[in-house]
Amino acid sequence: MAHDDISPSVLKKLIGYRFRHKGLLNVALTHPSCGKDRESYERLEFLGDSILSSLLAEELYLRYPTKSEGDLSMYRTALTNGRFLAELARELQIVPLIRMQAVVNPQQRDSIHENALEALVGAIFLDSRYGKAKKVVLKWYEPFGERLEKELKRSNPKGRIQELICNLQPSAVLDYRLIAETGEDHERIYSVALYCEKELLGIGSGSSMKTAEKNAAFHALEVIFQRAKLQI
Repeated sequence: MAHDDISPSVLKKLIGYRFRHKGLLNVALTHPSCGKDRESYERLEFLGDSILSSLLAEELYLRYPTKSEGDLSMYRTALTNGRFLAELARELQIVPLIRMQAVVNPQQRDSIHENALEALVGAIFLDSRYGKAKKVVLKWYEPFGERLEKELKRSNPKGRIQELICNLQPSAVLDYRLIAETGEDHERIYSVALYCEKELLGIGSGSSMKTAEKNAAFHALEVIFQRAKLQI
């Protein structure tokens, strides 16, 4: 769908923020398929990805003072995974506003919707700076605790990979192997490889074996679904 212009007032009703600099808004919702004569959202997506990660890290740190680094990392991963962000973009109804010339197959849609949402975060940050961006974005996540709980249940990578492998290869056995330990004793980093029989499925690292295993499982899921051209 192509658009000549995007109204800040229309978007404000959807995302709760009115842009002062309309150019940032237009770029944030312009897909690269629109051509070299139009700046696309790619650079803003890069910025927005970092801003979103930062503001969620801060919010999680403040909300959950007794949780470990590993738990906080897992929470942030659940709230920034591509599938969740794509769903959030659709919930905010920004998808019809994305300027795009290419015909997109279903496997690409989630990625585009995720990218546009991250680009909007980057654009809001540049238009207003960090404090305002955080306030706006966190409203998208409300009710925060309920969303987090739901996503944690949906994004249990170890359980999901186990279920998937059982369906594909009922007799197969998953094996998490410690392949490296680095850092000082108080800042230990563990690296784990996940094997199914003799096949390497994924590798993950973390400050605990539990976190490393979860990250290895998540990597394995990404690899498997990419091969099958499915969505996580």
